[in-house]
Amino acid sequence: MLRLILEASTPNVTWVWAQDQKVLHSGTLSGTVASSLIPSLQNNLSLSSPADQILVGVGPGSFSGIRAAIATAQGIAASWFCPILPIRSTHAIAQQFPEVTHLGIFSDARRGDVFATFYDHGNLCRPTTVHPMSHLPELLSRCTLAVTPDGLADIPKIAHPSALHLLASLVSSPLEPDLPLAPLHLRPAVAPSRTPLF
Repeated sequence: MLRLILEASTPNVTWVWAQDQKVLHSGTLSGTVASSLIPSLQNNLSLSSPADQILVGVGPGSFSGIRAAIATAQGIAASWFCPILPIRSTHAIAQQFPEVTHLGIFSDARRGDVFATFYDHGNLCRPTTVHPMSHLPELLSRCTLAVTPDGLADIPKIAHPSALHLLASLVSSPLEPDLPLAPLHLRPAVAPSRTPLF
């Protein structure tokens, strides 16, 4: 199967063009996703050979980066007539630590919260949830190893997702049919404050 994989949930934006598990082309972006992803793909791919599917990492992570990657995928898929499928960006991090008994992946959820996702030997055992940052010490106590893409305090181990690792994760982590093609959003949006009319 010919795939294009896009991972833009962190500032380290990457893409892979692969036939099954064989990497044909790959790239790392400089600049914003919106301004650099399409030129990077055009410079490296023969767009006359459409992919069978496009995979997009949906986080948790940068909403703007993920949205830009999804929009790019939608534009390409419209000409390729291929499906776009979401994949958890944390799969790419878990793929880097398959030997860890209980891996915790933590990222900054803003507003004083933290995203937590847990894997056992590279396999998802607890999907991403949101916790108050004050709960982080207790969450860390559950882990054999804790990593973060964000440089969170108390977590010295940094690990970033990549399209290459998302590709590798497909061998052991099947795609989730109920995962939406949208940035992972695990709490209601905060309504903007409004000035009373009277």
